[in-house]
Amino acid sequence: MEVASSAPSLSLLSKFPVDRAEKYLDTVVSSLCTGQRGPSFQQCSQVWSLTEFWHSNDAWRAFLLDPDERLLDVLPATHQAVVRKVTENRQEDIVRQRLHKTDNIGARILTDLDWRVKLVLGSDTVANLGVPLANLSLCMDDEVVDVEMSITEVERLISSLEAAHKALTQFSV
Repeated sequence: MEVASSAPSLSLLSKFPVDRAEKYLDTVVSSLCTGQRGPSFQQCSQVWSLTEFWHSNDAWRAFLLDPDERLLDVLPATHQAVVRKVTENRQEDIVRQRLHKTDNIGARILTDLDWRVKLVLGSDTVANLGVPLANLSLCMDDEVVDVEMSITEVERLISSLEAAHKALTQFSV
């Protein structure tokens, strides 16, 4: 987060009285962490324009996920105290959201799988040998990946998965 670009949007909070600023920030944290509806423009329309409202919401959401104490220097001491109070009170929710956001950056997640064994009946050399093949359908978050494997490839996959499971259980303990 750049100090120069976020500071003006964060400083908009100082237009609110302290008690309303606390309620506003708590609502921003709730919308960020629990998916609840965020602050409404109607509650802020007497203080901010619609553009200021959007910029403030975006800036505070970004600040809560990646706090930089230097950014609070643009606020009066009373509002800085409110920000610290809200972030301390909701620290557990904010940390959980940061972890969730970090987890979503990682690799795709396998949601389901389906496998079938078939005997190839085409005219190629594998069909002449009568070697069974395995079809593995891996359902990811947003797509399905189909893989056709021979028996040796299936055995290697199983041994790799067993090794990964063993490493994971050792890591967990």
